[in-house]
Amino acid sequence: MTRQHPSPVRIRRPLAAGLVAAHLAIGLAGAAFAQSADEQKVAEDQFRTQPANEPSTTSDDPNAADASDEAELADAPLKETIDTSGIDSPITDPTELLDQEALQELRRQNLRENAVDGLKATADATRNDAQGIKVGSFVLRPALTETLGAERTITGKDSTTRYYLRSGLQASATSNWSLHQLKIDAEGTWDKTFSGPPDDDPEGKIEAELRLDLTDEMTGTLKAGYSLEREDVSDPNAVANATTQSDVETYTASAAITRDLGVLRTTAGLEFNRYVYGPAVLDNGDLLSQAERDRNAGILRGRVGYELSPALIPFVEAAYGQTIYDQHRDSLGFVRDATLYALKSGVEFDFGEKLKGELAGGYTVAEFNDSALKSISAATIDGTAIWSPHRGTDLALNLKTEIEPSSTPGASGDVAYSGTAILSQIILQNLTGQISSGITLRDYEDQATARQSVVTLGTGLTWGISRSLDLVTDVSWESTRQDNVADIDVFRAGIGLTLKR
Repeated sequence: MTRQHPSPVRIRRPLAAGLVAAHLAIGLAGAAFAQSADEQKVAEDQFRTQPANEPSTTSDDPNAADASDEAELADAPLKETIDTSGIDSPITDPTELLDQEALQELRRQNLRENAVDGLKATADATRNDAQGIKVGSFVLRPALTETLGAERTITGKDSTTRYYLRSGLQASATSNWSLHQLKIDAEGTWDKTFSGPPDDDPEGKIEAELRLDLTDEMTGTLKAGYSLEREDVSDPNAVANATTQSDVETYTASAAITRDLGVLRTTAGLEFNRYVYGPAVLDNGDLLSQAERDRNAGILRGRVGYELSPALIPFVEAAYGQTIYDQHRDSLGFVRDATLYALKSGVEFDFGEKLKGELAGGYTVAEFNDSALKSISAATIDGTAIWSPHRGTDLALNLKTEIEPSSTPGASGDVAYSGTAILSQIILQNLTGQISSGITLRDYEDQATARQSVVTLGTGLTWGISRSLDLVTDVSWESTRQDNVADIDVFRAGIGLTLKR
């Protein structure tokens, strides 16, 4: 007796459903070879026409068999529990359910959130992975650091030393949506001085960024932030005879739209910044108001890039801005409102994990409304890059050029060129070393003021005691040099523990 092979079940489904049908057909084919021809014929007829728990009927019409195939799959009960969250329409066919789940995953624009230590987002039941705290559709990653530190400041021939306990908090919350993304980052520190000059005011910042996936070719970005910091003694506008410099509050907001037009990538954005200065405390205990420095700044930017390849995008960017002070004239009668023009060109590069960032050069001009203040113009260089020559080694570079306004009588301000480099190296499995360096050069428009240089060097180690606890140590040195001004050197050292989740 000649054996018959069962006819393949014809199910016109997308790829996910086709895989399910293929596994079912292979199983039926294996069973068919173990049966007789008559038994196999009965099994085929039952599979084609019999609903669950119903007696089978046979039909010689192949079209009727195909119709019964689809009816069987539509009426068959779903034997496994499948999460249907996020699927609006009722699903009766399991293959359609798989299709919609696969389609939702393909539509996801964001990668699923990983753990702080790089582990997979799906936890192993046998492990206690430190993946953060899930709050609704967000993943929260907090970190609390307590550091014992010492700081020695040498100004000319005078020196002071203080010992302190520094409490630091860092937290990030990232949405886990398939489309769009909201990310909130916050950090802050507060010092408690045990010995020496007190410097206990808190410092911190919070930033929120919302990315909107409007279409396949267009993306919108909204940002808002707030920061509080103490003005540094090396700042060109620092008060010379003050024991406590001014606190600076910065409010930021921006909106931008990026759209791809074939090989062209266009971006238009608007930025707003507000600066508020607190009073400085003089050495005799009096307060010196800095309210005349409060100002608002708005900048409109436009960028056009040409995609040579997904890894290289040359671009040209132009910017126009206005700076308006709360007080039209300062205490010395100067109007410091200004108009800013900037033009630069550069290249964006993205070579994956090895190298990513952008580098640009250009020219900027700041023109003041007061004819007594000279305009400031300078060549600019800006850029950021993250380079990983091999696994375990990361180098972060940052270059920035900006015009800093002045509060000195008759002086317009200065051009500050700054650059930082941070090298991180995994030494052992749970031990990471870090070396940082930075330099800032300030060139003043007022020829009577000498150039200033600020150099920083630092190093530190992080030992991962566990996935949730790190031991951190760091040592740093900051040096400020300027002709006709006393040299300033600051040495810092600290050791602490970081608790993270």
